Formats: sequence, C-alpha cells, structure tokens
Amino acid sequence: MALFSKVSGVLCLVFFLLALALTPSNAISTTYSEGINYGGGACNYEGNFRDSPFFYNGLTAYVPRSKYNGGKGCGTCYEVSCKNNPSCKSGSVTVRAVGKQGDDFLLSSTAWDKIVRDRSAGRVEIKYRSVDCPKSANMAVKIMPGSNAYWFAVQILGGAKAGGVEKVEISKDGSSWKSMSAQGESATWIMNPAKEIVDAGRKVSLRVTAVGGGSQAVLTDIIPAKWSAGKTYESSGNF
Repeated sequence: MALFSKVSGVLCLVFFLLALALTPSNAISTTYSEGINYGGGACNYEGNFRDSPFFYNGLTAYVPRSKYNGGKGCGTCYEVSCKNNPSCKSGSVTVRAVGKQGDDFLLSSTAWDKIVRDRSAGRVEIKYRSVDCPKSANMAVKIMPGSNAYWFAVQILGGAKAGGVEKVEISKDGSSWKSMSAQGESATWIMNPAKEIVDAGRKVSLRVTAVGGGSQAVLTDIIPAKWSAGKTYESSGNF
C-alpha cells in the first residue's frame, strides 16, 4: 500500500509538471519596424529572413533573456498570440528565436502583423508557449564568412522539433568525432584549428544534437571537399 501511494505521488507530480510546461505564459511584446527581418542580433544569423524558409520567411523574434539560455535558445520556436488589446487579431503565430531582448518579446514586423492589426499599437500583452519548430526545409549548414583551415565556423539552420542546438561535432571520416565550440552566446560553432579536418581534400560530416539532447542528426558529407566561406549547404534530413 505504501509503495502504491509513492508511485501515485510520483505520477501526480509528473502530470503536474507536464501541464505546467504546456500552459501558456504571459509577457509584453513590441515590434521593431523592418530591422528584425534581417540578420544581426545576439544569435548572429545573417541574411534577409523574409527570403529564408529556415526562418519561416520572416516569422522571427528576439526573446527574453531568460529564454535565450546563453545562445542555446537561438533557433527555438514559440507560439505567440495577442491578448487584451482592441488591436489584437484572433489566432496565433509561430516564430523562431533569432536574438534576445530584455524581459519582453520583440517580434519582427512580419510576425507582428499576423496577430496585431496596427503597428502603432506599441506594446501589447501576449500569451506564449514553447513549441516544436515546424519543419519548413531540410537542415542546412552555413559556413561563416572568414572561415579557413585554421578558423572554421558554421551555423546550423532550419532545425525542426527543439530547433535550438546543444552540441555540434565534426568528422572527416564519419566515425571519429571532435566537438566544436560555441562562439560566445551566438548560434555560431567554431573549430580552431581545423586544418586536419577541413583541409584534407575530402567531404566533412557534422553531428548535431538538439537542445535537451532528445534529438540528433548526422549530416553525412554535408560539407564538400571544395567548400566556400559564406555558402550554405542543405542536407537531406532534419531532427
């Protein structure tokens, strides 16, 4: 009987924590005209997000510092809806995190327009919750500008499910893996030096672990032998 009570107590706690995780939280959101539709921000992503399926064609946001997680929050996704304002639209929008912003959400104008009628509304209350990132494309690897055989840097784009990246490993043979290092609190991962791996005249593979460690993707031969800095290479899979 005592064992049954303990098991019941554990199950109740598990269901409570699960319900708590699925309950939307409240916050304040603003928008920043057109600026957030382009690269920059703490994650250091580059390019025009509106033209990129990896960023849902501009459905992006800077998230509160508490959700940024030292850069591990880059690429994660949130479902956001507007509340308690005459300018609110019904429904919600899913956004991908591309930076951090104080204690509030800073939505791209593209995302803002999905849930708020008027950009002049300024600050509005929102409900948000963490969600799996929808798959909009296969995962891709961008080799960062300035990369060479001695300083080699990549970003992982378009991660589905958890979205964020916990770990990146690199291999020249698909069996021996070396961990890359996160560059500060950005979405960039570096190997320094990398000559023995990326300058060996052969294709290079990456192994990517999602935030939380629940998903892993092996991007076999994703980087060609004659790679170019600044170029993006798309894989055939995702988390």
